[in-house]
Amino acid sequence: MIRVLDKFIADKIAAGEVIERPVSAVKELVENSVDAGAHSVIVEIRGGGKSYIRVTDDGCGISPDEAETAFLRHATSKIEHITDLSNIRTLGFRGEALASIAAVSKLTIVTRTHDRSAGIRMMMHGGRVVSKETAGANQGTTIVVEDLFYNTPARRKFMGTDAREGSAVIELIQQYAVCYPDIRFMMVRNGETVFTTRGDGDALNAIQTLYPDTDHADLIPVEGEHVSGYVSDPGTTKSTRRGQLFFVNGRLVDSKVIEKGIEAGYGGRVFSGYPIAILFIDADPSEIDVNIHPGKREIRFLKAQEISEHIAAAIRAAMQRKDSIPAGLPAKSLQPAEPVNSAEPLRSAKTAEPAEAAASAPAADASEDSAGSFSAVNEASELAAEETAPVYTGEQSSFREYLGSLRREPVQEPSRAAFRPSEDAPAAGPFSFDDLEYSGYLFDAYIVMQSQDTMYLIDQHAAHERVFYEEFTGHYLSGNKFSQPVLTPFTISVSADVYYMSREWLDPLREAGFEIDDFGADTFIIRAVPSYMNLSEAEAFARSWLEGLEESEASGQNDTVIDKLIMRSCKSAVKAGDRLSRMEIDDLIRKLSACSNPYCCPHGRPTFIRYTKYEIERSFRRK
Repeated sequence: MIRVLDKFIADKIAAGEVIERPVSAVKELVENSVDAGAHSVIVEIRGGGKSYIRVTDDGCGISPDEAETAFLRHATSKIEHITDLSNIRTLGFRGEALASIAAVSKLTIVTRTHDRSAGIRMMMHGGRVVSKETAGANQGTTIVVEDLFYNTPARRKFMGTDAREGSAVIELIQQYAVCYPDIRFMMVRNGETVFTTRGDGDALNAIQTLYPDTDHADLIPVEGEHVSGYVSDPGTTKSTRRGQLFFVNGRLVDSKVIEKGIEAGYGGRVFSGYPIAILFIDADPSEIDVNIHPGKREIRFLKAQEISEHIAAAIRAAMQRKDSIPAGLPAKSLQPAEPVNSAEPLRSAKTAEPAEAAASAPAADASEDSAGSFSAVNEASELAAEETAPVYTGEQSSFREYLGSLRREPVQEPSRAAFRPSEDAPAAGPFSFDDLEYSGYLFDAYIVMQSQDTMYLIDQHAAHERVFYEEFTGHYLSGNKFSQPVLTPFTISVSADVYYMSREWLDPLREAGFEIDDFGADTFIIRAVPSYMNLSEAEAFARSWLEGLEESEASGQNDTVIDKLIMRSCKSAVKAGDRLSRMEIDDLIRKLSACSNPYCCPHGRPTFIRYTKYEIERSFRRK
């Protein structure tokens, strides 16, 4: 028999889509505070947020006659007409958050608008109003959520430990504090203040306050069309994407489109891991869809390729700054000068991130009655009144087009009002090989160059690899096949599905210098190979190409071409220990400066690193 579900059962089912764990509830409440125009937001949790969540803001508040309406499903002040969905400028708009949180918790709200002398206090259990009364309150809203999922035990038992859930909440508030540096955020966990931001609008200060590790100490400002933010130099990476935060129109999102733009912007300069990237994207609301996920963490761009290109261009411009060249490790890890015991070796340690530190702290749960908690709420709210090579993505019509994108663009010096470098540190500007002067040669491997107050160490092997790689790609791009006939042609057998698929995959091989034709019976014959490969290399290359086709039907898989060019350039380059004459050094620097991407070898390792005079003086404890 088909029946209509009871409203309260339906509400609990719907709440499960929006509120998955304590951090989901905190996210919705904080976003409401931001939408309310708050200048201060205080978040307190106990028991990882499972037993107690409090969010206090000094926003516009809710009028008494609308308090109950605000907790009805799909009740919202953000949209009125269907056309409003294509012009969403707020974080919330569906009217599901408050109803969902109230349905699975014991909730208390105290709120007052600026035009009233008194506010209202309302208590709800499982979505039902149990009391409502006039109460004294500061302007704004305080919502206390207790015993989350008390009436849905199946959901509650799947939550993590107090430390894990609490760490997720702290991480979320860190992220929103970065996005909204003009809002003063306070995070309290089990009665202890985890962090407080200034709310002075300085984004870089907020970042370095919340992430005080060395990786975030020397971020590079990014400024471009529809994009701004900060990124790390190519040598400063993390093993996961935790260091990458994306905000689109103030909304925290996950986006493959933005990730693609970052990868293209860095090009081949990242050897391993993921660079730090905190980016703010300003998009036309009519050109994005934020209503594709219950948690609104995923969005869809109408002009995805254009957004990626804007991000890539902005990062590419930032990578032309002097401070984008990886710094020497000792100088970056040393702390400011202080007396040291000469008998002890120098040590460096990264400061733990607040979220991680909080996760390791004991998760003691404290109890407090409602009167006491709202007293604390009122007290707390009173406190706050180089040009790089684009990554080949497969979307270009051919590998030739990809190589054609290896070209220089004019330097665009990024700027950001919040970026204030140290007064002692040298100001960063665009990098130029013309400013370099030869200063020495170390270990028959590293060339020492100097430019004003900066010293550069050039790895001769990595630099020579880059030069040879671009020479080989230049031959490839020129259209000349540079083939060499083989005395005895050889054949390669393939599986039937590869043999009968579209023959477009033959074109890249022919462009590379192979003379390959159909030989019948699931076989291809090769009569000539590229001039820069010997016979065994060419045969291995062709077989690996065909094996890749068997794994995927996507034509135009040119990764193996790139791999082969990298391998060949590596074998041809001078090695560490091969002593170069001064004339050879000058020639190498000249050729490196002419490269499209002189900053890294084809594997992604830096061709040179920098040590500023300031950093060297710090190493000697002069600063």
